Amino acid sequence: MRMRIVMLALLLASSPAWAIFTNGGFETGNFTGWTFTIGTNPGLSGSPPFTGASVVIASGGSNTSAVVGAGQDPRAPQLTLPRAGSFTARVNDFNNGAIINSIKQSAPITSADIDPADGQLHVRFSYAAVLEDPGHAPQQQPYFFVRLRDLTKGTVLYEDFTYSGQPGKTFTTTVWSGTGTPWNSNTQFQNTDIVVPMSALNDTLEIETLGADCSLGGHGGYVYLDGFGSAVVPPSGPAAPAPVGTGTDIPTLSEWALILLSMLLAALGMQAYRRRS
Repeated sequence: MRMRIVMLALLLASSPAWAIFTNGGFETGNFTGWTFTIGTNPGLSGSPPFTGASVVIASGGSNTSAVVGAGQDPRAPQLTLPRAGSFTARVNDFNNGAIINSIKQSAPITSADIDPADGQLHVRFSYAAVLEDPGHAPQQQPYFFVRLRDLTKGTVLYEDFTYSGQPGKTFTTTVWSGTGTPWNSNTQFQNTDIVVPMSALNDTLEIETLGADCSLGGHGGYVYLDGFGSAVVPPSGPAAPAPVGTGTDIPTLSEWALILLSMLLAALGMQAYRRRS
């Protein structure tokens, strides 16, 4: 019986935790499970504040995205890459050409995505945008956005839209020698924790992220992404801020299993000691 308990704990410790999205950490080293949209940026519609509804994608463009490993981005040297595991996705790149790349994926959110720490459904992920700042009009600037939608109910659960130099946003600015223009980036990866209403249980959710060059064609913009799922994903490098809405990182299912295994082994060791005594 004790051996069965230990084997169960080992199985839990080695199993993937709460993966609502396929290849949410890009640990395959590619974009398996994700769908691309590729086009060009003719400029945003309307005026600030912009949302995903402001996005216009024209024909053309090319796939400039990649899954990257360890290294330093000279336009955002404060970011630790990869964010977690061995790989992080980069949607779009630093080159220009008015190119837009976006990736999306949809999946049902199920009872397996309930965090035992609070009994709530969660979607978690991390992102960091890197946007050249040529000082164009807002609708012409490089930008990114990320959005989580409930496709079943037709509602938006989360959205962040940011254009380079946007007032009210906090950036780290680096003047890269390759262009001589400033690049604005998130100071750290933004660790996002979305509590999904229990009424959405078994609904199909869609996550989409987009990186865009400026609409005039001379300046780049992209976004790093990692850790899509319902678990808290520990960083590969120095400790990152806790996810939005939490005070500390909550142990993942695998981490709870390791804790349980440690407790079981300690209890078995104590029992064996008492028998010998």
